Amino acid sequence: MTDIFAATLDDLPRVQALARDIWPECFAGILPPDRIGPMVEAIYALDTLRDDMQVRGHRYWLAQVDGHDAGYVSAYQEGARLWLKKLYLRHTCRGEGTGKALIATVLKAFPDARELALYVNDGNAPAIAFYQAQGFEIEATVPVRMGPFDFTDHVMRKAL
Repeated sequence: MTDIFAATLDDLPRVQALARDIWPECFAGILPPDRIGPMVEAIYALDTLRDDMQVRGHRYWLAQVDGHDAGYVSAYQEGARLWLKKLYLRHTCRGEGTGKALIATVLKAFPDARELALYVNDGNAPAIAFYQAQGFEIEATVPVRMGPFDFTDHVMRKAL
């Protein structure tokens, strides 16, 4: 059974722990292995996650499957555009509808959004295919900097 709930500041260490587990499997073969750990530590530092919530207006949700942390999502709104900032699931929880449920949770929390957009690494074929199956289209391909790291992402969007 999947349970999704809004994360509080006290839950951010759980988000960080999930990222440390999920990123190596998610980005294997996409990013150099020696780059994944430092990226996670920079992007998921607790101070950065707190600033996401307290300064940048991001909201986070955690997903549990059968009582175990399975993944997370974060989002924020700029005007009519809702940004899906992070959406990650453990490999064992993919293909079970949890990703779709997380997106639905985000949409319910921002009812006045008119479009949903996200960034996805241009080499992450499984994620791109998932988003396309949810109705997203590639809007642009852009250089991105996450922490001290540079790479290329697709901006994907869909009208709501």
